[in-house]
Amino acid sequence: MNRNSLKYKWLRLSTLIISFTYLIFSTLLIYFTSLYLRDLEERALDRSLDELQHIYESQPINTISRNDILTSLYDEQTMILYTRSGNIVSTEPAGDVTDFAVDFVPVSDDVITTLETEDGNFLVGRSNIDSMYWSGFLTVIHPLDNYYLIIRTMVMIALLIGFLSILFTSIVSYFFSTQMVKPIRSIANQLKRIEGEGVSERLSLKTDTEETDYMVTSFNNMMDSLEESFNQQKQFVEDASHELRTPLQIVQGHLKLINRWGKDDPQVLNESLQISIDELHRINKLVEELLLLTKNNPRQLEEIESINIVEEINSRVSTMMKVHPDYHFAVEHSHDDIQFKINNHHFEQLLLIFLDNAVKYDTENKYIITSTEKHDDHFDIIIMDHGIGIPEEDLENVFNRFYRVDKSRSRQQGGNGLGLSIAKKLIENYKGRVWVESEEGNFTKVIIRFPSNKDK
Repeated sequence: MNRNSLKYKWLRLSTLIISFTYLIFSTLLIYFTSLYLRDLEERALDRSLDELQHIYESQPINTISRNDILTSLYDEQTMILYTRSGNIVSTEPAGDVTDFAVDFVPVSDDVITTLETEDGNFLVGRSNIDSMYWSGFLTVIHPLDNYYLIIRTMVMIALLIGFLSILFTSIVSYFFSTQMVKPIRSIANQLKRIEGEGVSERLSLKTDTEETDYMVTSFNNMMDSLEESFNQQKQFVEDASHELRTPLQIVQGHLKLINRWGKDDPQVLNESLQISIDELHRINKLVEELLLLTKNNPRQLEEIESINIVEEINSRVSTMMKVHPDYHFAVEHSHDDIQFKINNHHFEQLLLIFLDNAVKYDTENKYIITSTEKHDDHFDIIIMDHGIGIPEEDLENVFNRFYRVDKSRSRQQGGNGLGLSIAKKLIENYKGRVWVESEEGNFTKVIIRFPSNKDK
């Protein structure tokens, strides 16, 4: 198993957590259990000392039966009765007390100590007896064999259960991590396939897990955006190359013409130079418009201010009337004051794009109406001409870059096919939208809608 794999890391982490938790739990359990059992052993010893002390203090030694003494002792306990000088008077159960290697220690009160010998571990309780019936010392030896046997048994059981628990946890973690990593591995395999086949491929995987399903959905959405961006970029390069090729070929042709005959013929020279200048001007304008369209968000680069839409429209229409005195421009407003936060240059630019477009395609009636309508949550700007109109099948394409309804007339009128695309982008940057309604041979109406009363 790869040490850097998610499966290995999950298995290692879960095993470490379970092992550490179990180690702490079992250690604390054994420790407090040992304290409790040790306390029980000491209580048993203390109880035996008290009962034997009471027997020797309450009656003469020769009247005390062996059965009375054994009754006060617990299993495997040993009693030793000493004189004041340390001589052994009696032991119960009867036997050689030297096996215990217990030293005589005179005490003034009850004392319990621990004794460790080669034969085992013991608790030794000592008591001072001073009564009318007996004066001496009493020692009770209490073995700890059962205590240590219980503790060792608990340790062995804890180790066995711990090993089995860790083994079981590792097995469960392995299968769980396998199931958990399985959808991720499937995603990784599909990603490798997509890497080799291009942005048109998508993840087709249902994991029934919220996180991985969200990952798949997010990746597919990202790939949709990338594919759209890639296709737009590809189309953009193709269209830009196509648009630049014609004027460059014209300039190249006239430069060759000048090189051949224009040096000696002023008429050819002047005509070719003028045509070349016009085409270079067309190229310059096209490049400027292309650069504008490549900006992700022009609003970040320009100053935004609150303007009166009605006043700006009146000003722009007044300018158009001076430039095109043979046209009739009508202005209609539902309100005198419509405030909106936008860069003034952007608004002027998009307005002139639509007005200039209306002028180009209304060469017979020459009647253009600009109006505004204010509503509660939005306002509309409507520019309507009475020209040739747009066929219904072309309406959805008019905002595409380099698209022209009448390609021959558009080039004659100097258009690059980018104006409407630029205007639409400017409008969308301010949370607005634009659409066109038209009837071929009668009119074309452009509706621009911006949201009202919003902090831009």
